[in-house]
Amino acid sequence: MKIHDAYMRPLDNLRVVVTVECSYRCIFCHIEGESVEGPVKPGSLKPLLTPEDYYIVARAAEIIGISKIKFTGGEPLIRRDILDIIKAFREGAPTLELSMTTNGYLLEKLASKLSENGLARVNVSIHSLRSEVYKFITGVDGLQRAIAGLREASDAGLGLKINMVVLKGVNEHEVWDLLDLAHRLDATLQLIELHPVGLGARFFNKYYYPLAEIEKKLLEVGAKVVRRSLHNRPVYILPSGERVEIVKPYGNPIFCMGCQRIRLGPFGDLWPCLNWKGPRPNMLPGIRKGSIEDRIISAIETFLRVNMLRRPYFLPRIRDGKHSESLERSIKLSRLQPPKKRVYERYLEELRRQLQYKGIL
Repeated sequence: MKIHDAYMRPLDNLRVVVTVECSYRCIFCHIEGESVEGPVKPGSLKPLLTPEDYYIVARAAEIIGISKIKFTGGEPLIRRDILDIIKAFREGAPTLELSMTTNGYLLEKLASKLSENGLARVNVSIHSLRSEVYKFITGVDGLQRAIAGLREASDAGLGLKINMVVLKGVNEHEVWDLLDLAHRLDATLQLIELHPVGLGARFFNKYYYPLAEIEKKLLEVGAKVVRRSLHNRPVYILPSGERVEIVKPYGNPIFCMGCQRIRLGPFGDLWPCLNWKGPRPNMLPGIRKGSIEDRIISAIETFLRVNMLRRPYFLPRIRDGKHSESLERSIKLSRLQPPKKRVYERYLEELRRQLQYKGIL
């Protein structure tokens, strides 16, 4: 089963925000779109979703065709049951690819156990190789621990990406140094443009650095370009084999038209876009009532509801010489609205029959 939104974009990717707590205070943090004012101090909030809840989420995600899970936060390694959460996803949906975004501070001790429990890849945020700049960006003197975590993850057999948010006047001159580190660890360097979401909105005008400048330099040294289906992201492959992935979300319709993801928050709510401001469907009540089958169906229903809300945040312009209108206006709003309740009930009844017939439930 594979579902698409009104713009024919597949739903393939789920980011799971397991906590809003973090020991870092990065100056651009957006907490994956959460409304909290920056990251929350560790130990401040009790997690709402348990590994048992995540097992139901995993079963439902696999049924509707999601193939990739990314654990994030806050800092996901702060959760003491993070290994149990990963294990729950692996047992609930063996075919899913499990990865994680982390600041790396706790990674050295946990890398091998993460791999043993089913994690395939980690993205580690290293925004500078200068300790004073790293501390300025993150609020923590943790560069050496993060690099040690990277090396331990490599030894544990985890696939590696190094995330670097490029900031004007702060670290843009370190891209090539980070690329060298990535090459030595057989990692991909992922360069991310600052975008005005969360704390990043405060400093956007001051620190925004367009990655087009770096892309030009990559081409000048002979890089070839391929594109990922996710966000239509360009990946530059240098003659020496290094890979540089470019993430340019701000004001970029091409990026938005390639979006295949939704987010599950730490309180059970789902939202269709990092920039989404409307109400969010919540799956927590439904995945704790009734039989296992009832809980999975409820989770599927919530996934379908949030999929109805998915739409590109930045839309391309249509120009015919005389008129200019957004693609948004050319599509009837009725296509973007959730179906009426009775239609949903009929659909879910038929979905249950089909899943039972195929032996999935």
